[in-house]
Formats: sequence, structure tokens, C-alpha cells
Amino acid sequence: MGRRTRSVLCLLAALAITLCGCSLKKPGVTSAGDPADAVISIGGESVSLAMYKALFDNYLPYMQYLGQDPLQDRASLESYQDWIVDFLTDDIVTLYQARQSGFTLTDMQEKELSASIETDLKEVYDKLIKYAEQSFAEDPSVPVETYFEGLVNTESEYYTGVAMSWEDYKAYFAEQARKDLISSAFREYVCTEFEPTRDDIAEWYDSAYESDKANYLDSPEKYKTDEENYELYFGKKDGFYPITFVPSGYSRVMCITVFPDGTLSDEYMAKLARMEELKKEYSDLAFEDAVNGSDANSARLKAILREYADLKSAADEEYTDHVAGAIRKINEAYGELISGKAFADVMLDYTEDEHIIGGVNGEGCAAFIEKGELISLAYDCENDWSETVKSEFAKLLPGEYSKPFEDDGCYRIIYYFSDEPAGDVPIDSIYEDIKAVCLSGVQDSQWEALLEEWKNDPELKIDTDAIRQVGLDKLTKD
Repeated sequence: MGRRTRSVLCLLAALAITLCGCSLKKPGVTSAGDPADAVISIGGESVSLAMYKALFDNYLPYMQYLGQDPLQDRASLESYQDWIVDFLTDDIVTLYQARQSGFTLTDMQEKELSASIETDLKEVYDKLIKYAEQSFAEDPSVPVETYFEGLVNTESEYYTGVAMSWEDYKAYFAEQARKDLISSAFREYVCTEFEPTRDDIAEWYDSAYESDKANYLDSPEKYKTDEENYELYFGKKDGFYPITFVPSGYSRVMCITVFPDGTLSDEYMAKLARMEELKKEYSDLAFEDAVNGSDANSARLKAILREYADLKSAADEEYTDHVAGAIRKINEAYGELISGKAFADVMLDYTEDEHIIGGVNGEGCAAFIEKGELISLAYDCENDWSETVKSEFAKLLPGEYSKPFEDDGCYRIIYYFSDEPAGDVPIDSIYEDIKAVCLSGVQDSQWEALLEEWKNDPELKIDTDAIRQVGLDKLTKD
């Protein structure tokens, strides 16, 4: 069984946000004992039988979807039961250790928690009242408030073993949310002490190097996408890592990009569409006359040419007006370059590329600003430059820049910054980034070791007999 990454103390309360009101009938899992009884406990922390069963129910379809049906036999069932016990135990043991150590949330965390609880409870309420109002519309003999309280009673009893009022449920939800945040914040606090060693970093580099070298020697066109994704997203999104080997055939190009303001009108697009229709009609009629050796369509052909010319003139005029500002701006940038200003400085002053200047998602890419983007005349890459850009680049020597040119609706000036050094990437040049990659793995392993140690606490109690009854009646075979 795989492990999950977030705490689940608040998971079942949060599940009510998406599940509440959808049906008053929940998946059936029978078990002896009071649903409110604790099946896992340590100190003052516990997991009720109801919570355990609810988690059993809610994960079951996912496991079956993956082809790992816990109900296929007793061994599979017990493995699934133990998997749920394992991470529920991790959560309450973590919370217990946090309490024992005197760990508390910061003022900022308390403020964010309050806001989060308010938002989530509003979402729960909105969904519940929606279903209550639907029931009232079908049968107005029962007040909306009664339907609402009935839904709260049903949901809370299913997840906790106790039928709660809305006020009691809100208090329960807030308590679970607080426990969830304490648990995750405590893990983060403890893990700040764990750091990868130089051996960890060297081991990661050696493994990545072996893979990167084989990959990029076999498929060098992949390098542009992988390296630029690393430069754009490392530290911002998961799944992007330092590259340790560079194939030959790449260079770096800086680019000033300017876009026209606004968009072309619907009338402009209609003119273009009509011009295409006229071209096809002219071709068909001209071919017909040529085949028949006649000029039967000559009058219509002349009319088509006149209409086409009028449309083209009007469309060209609108397009000229549309791009005038962009042309003026790119020419101003070119004038700055001619006067001797550094290309990188002019680029930052004039370009409208969000990868350079930044946008709603943050600042521009430091690597693109400092050394430009990758380009190759040897490979066709994913998210590649256009043939126009590549053609202009082919005319340049390192240190030279192009004249302004149009490229698929925008205007550009490109600068041949340098050739990308091929071969091994020195470990020292990406050491800190590798350290950041290794940090997560080291913290995970060290944290798991701590959890295993904490779970040896004699105060930890697990009611295995009650747990073994959950799902037993659903087995497809013994």
C-alpha cells in the first residue's frame, strides 16, 4: 500500500464538504461495538470506530479502481485494514508528541486557521442548506431547518459515531482542523533539524547524471524543454530537477518581444474569411474556363478580383493601425541598442514576455534574464522557436543582435548570447538545488524513523479485534 502525504485527522470532517447531503445512505460496513468507541488511542488522542470505518469506506473505491481490491480475500482485507491503521496512528502519535513537547501554533497560523475554518464551514453550510432546500421543495410539510438538522445529524453520526447539532458539528470541525494544523506544523518544525549530507547530494548527482546522459545522448531534443522547465519552475512547482548533462547543439538567445495592443475586430476576421472564399471561387472558375477553353466566367472573375482588392485594402488598413504601436515600440528598442545600450537592459525595459518581466504568478525567470533561452538549429524541440526566429538566429554570430522582425503576430529582436557548454554540469554549480531536492527525501526518511520510534510508546492502544471486523462481511471469498 502506498502512503499519503497529508494528515488525515481533519480529512473526514473535510470530506463532509463534498459528500454531505448527496445521499442519506452511506456505504455499509458492519462491525461490532459502539461507533463512538476508540479503536486507536494514545494519551488524550484517539480515533473512533466510526472514523475508522468512514475512512475504510471512502478509500475502498479508489483502491478497487487501482485494481487492488481489499475485499478479494482475507489477506488483502487485513493488509488494507492495517494500512489505514498505520497512517491514522501516525497522525495521532504526531499530535500526541506535539502536545507533550508543548508545541503551539504561531499567531499567524492561528489567524490563518480561523480564516480557513470560517471558509470551509461556510462551504459545508452552503451545500447542506442547498440539499435541505431541495428536500423542502419536494415536501414542504417539513421545515427547511428540520431537513438541515437531519443532514447534519446523519453526516456527523456517520463520521464520528455521534449525531450532532449544527453548533456541535461546527465545534467538532474546528477542533479537527486545529489538530490537523498542529500535526502538520509540528512535523515541519521537527524536520527543520534534518539536513542532507554531502554524501546524499553526491549520490543524487551520480544517479541523475547516469540517467540524464543516457537520455540526452539518445534524445537531445528533450533537453530544451527539461532545462527550461527547471529554470522556470524549480522551487515553485514539484517535479522539476537540476539537469546534470548537456547535449551538444544548443545556444542561448535573448529576445525582446512586443505584442500589438488589443485584438483585431470580428469584421477584420470576417474579411479574411471572405477573401479565402473568393480565392477558392476564383480558382474553381478559372480552372473551369481553362478546361473548357472559354471565357464564360470572365465577368465574374473580374468582379471577384475587385471585391478581393477592396477587402484586402480595408483589412490591411486595420492591421496597419493594429500593429502601429508595437512597430513603434520595437523600433524604439532597436534605437536603444544602436546607441550602445546593453541588450539585457533594453530587453528588461521593452519586452512584454512574462517569462522575462513576470506576471500574475510572480517574477520573471532569472536564468532567462541573465543568459537567455535555449535555441537549437540541430533539433526540433517541444515548445520550440518558430522557423522565422531560427532563420534570423542563423544569420548571427555570438554577441550580435538582429534587426526587428515580425514573428506570428508579434515583433522581436533577438541576441545571440552564447553557446550552451556541452557535457557534464559540475556538481558545485547546482549543489544548492540538489540539496533542496534531497532535503525532502531526507526529511521523509528521518520523520518515518521518528514515527516508528514514537509508535513503540506503551500508551499506544490499538483495538485489533474491532478493526478486524470492519469489512469482514463484504469479502468476496474467505
